Amino acid sequence: MKKQFAFASGILICTAAQAQSSVTLYGILDNGISYVSNQKTAGGTGHSNVFASSSNIVGNRWGMMGAEELGGGLKAVFRLESGFSGQTGALQQGGRLFGRQAWVGLSDSGYGTLTIGRQYDSVVDYLAPRSLAQSFVGGLEFSHPMDNDNFSDFFRLDNSVKFASVDYRGLKFGGLYALSNRAGGFNDNRAFSGGATYNTGPLTLSASFMQIDHLGDGANGALDGSSTSGDSTFHARRQQVWGAGVNYALGAATFGLVWSESVLTDATAVNRGNSLAPVSTGSPTDLRFSNYEANVRYLVTPAWSMAASYTFTDGRYSNASINAKPRWSQFNVMTGYALSKSTDVYLMAEYQHVSGASGTIFSGAFIGGSGGASATNRQFLTSAGLRVRF
Repeated sequence: MKKQFAFASGILICTAAQAQSSVTLYGILDNGISYVSNQKTAGGTGHSNVFASSSNIVGNRWGMMGAEELGGGLKAVFRLESGFSGQTGALQQGGRLFGRQAWVGLSDSGYGTLTIGRQYDSVVDYLAPRSLAQSFVGGLEFSHPMDNDNFSDFFRLDNSVKFASVDYRGLKFGGLYALSNRAGGFNDNRAFSGGATYNTGPLTLSASFMQIDHLGDGANGALDGSSTSGDSTFHARRQQVWGAGVNYALGAATFGLVWSESVLTDATAVNRGNSLAPVSTGSPTDLRFSNYEANVRYLVTPAWSMAASYTFTDGRYSNASINAKPRWSQFNVMTGYALSKSTDVYLMAEYQHVSGASGTIFSGAFIGGSGGASATNRQFLTSAGLRVRF
């Protein structure tokens, strides 16, 4: 009898221990075929192109996340997430094994979560969900020019410490600080950001800001600017991003308005197209992008969804020899149909027109995911694809 009791007790103890910790393996595959009306060739002329595309809406990834109960509402948490090309299988994010996310932390049920590692900034966490440029909705193809505000989470921040609060009656807030890891250069290639979201019934309000100093300055620091990583879209002395947005749900429709401001001081290069080699601005150049987006999402049936947005970006480009005012207009539409809880098909299309950019590196239209800038000031892109989650 004692042996039976001891055996049963052992089973209960093992079961309880397993219930206190968990590890989940997950992933997403998003592959398709795209057509672009004009893509600049090596010779400088423009030509249409049909190409196999990947990560049109959401970046392909696989990852592991886990939690261990420590008692008293406290638990240890972690996430490791790897990005890859769905067409070639090659690692993304400069060949990093876990280039999308790599962090560990502590979560308290009464206060929030503190994490350390390679993570998303507060603009991605709080403001981007009000936009269709956010990953999982319209993604890279709906992004604002060069993803200048990081709404499409083009980059992550290394060496970062982040806090995210619990939900306080609809209010959530948080902040991040990413260290430079440089002796004698504490402010070189460091970043900090903060944001908040408030939800009450059908209304959701969000605001956030971010600052990165000496972004793209080498491989170390908050934002890797090495030629192989592709992390840093811009190389500049400083970038500041701030903005606000609102969503309102009305029946099966959700309407959104978003504004963001991205200011770069003494920019020296910009990454455009598939090449990781940045395009030089010629001399230190001050850049400003004022992005205004109106969007709508509509659930036709539980399985069939539609979305559309319009973005106007008012730009400034000024240095010792140029003072230009480039402006971008982009129209986006998409529809998706869920074949199951984990599989869906989609069709999306975008049209962009740029003006006032003559004499600058922005003279050709460039839609995210198009594979490269146009030889003219117009570009049309359409993609059809299949997504599978596991």
